[in-house]
Amino acid sequence: MSGRIVVAALLLAVLPGVALAQDGELKIAYVDSDAVIKQAPGYTEANEEFNRTANEWRDSLAQRQTELQELFEEYKRQEVILSPEKKTERQEEMLRLEREMQEYFQSKFGPEGEAGTRQAELMQPIIERVNRVIDQTRREGQYSLIFDLNDGALVAGDPALNITEEVIQKLRASEPVAPSSN
Repeated sequence: MSGRIVVAALLLAVLPGVALAQDGELKIAYVDSDAVIKQAPGYTEANEEFNRTANEWRDSLAQRQTELQELFEEYKRQEVILSPEKKTERQEEMLRLEREMQEYFQSKFGPEGEAGTRQAELMQPIIERVNRVIDQTRREGQYSLIFDLNDGALVAGDPALNITEEVIQKLRASEPVAPSSN
């Protein structure tokens, strides 16, 4: 909530300057960037490509989980007949496999993982295109400001100021973006 107050205070400080720059007429709109991105040409293909890659990683992780589970079940069945050295050896092997699974998960899906990087690679051309179309819409519509509904700064707005559909139509009419296949 305090973030919204800060944004509102900044807007109040900036708006008089913006209004003067536009000869006294302040034209404001807002857009739902998530809806625009999801309607952008190339989004479905990029999303499907990302999901294919992520599913391969999940399948690999599930396979490793199955191997670990089988190893654990075998250990439990043989535990009473294993020597102390063999028990320690098997326990260490299970711990090693578990660590490898955790490392694999982190390398693929963790904060610095490949999933985020790959998704950014696939979505970057689409997001850049959406931003160009939003800016084109701002210039053509002579808007002083266009807010993003998804940034959380807009608490309420007149639906007449929502230009999401206009941006989507312009986006569909613009040049398509081919998904990058790295």
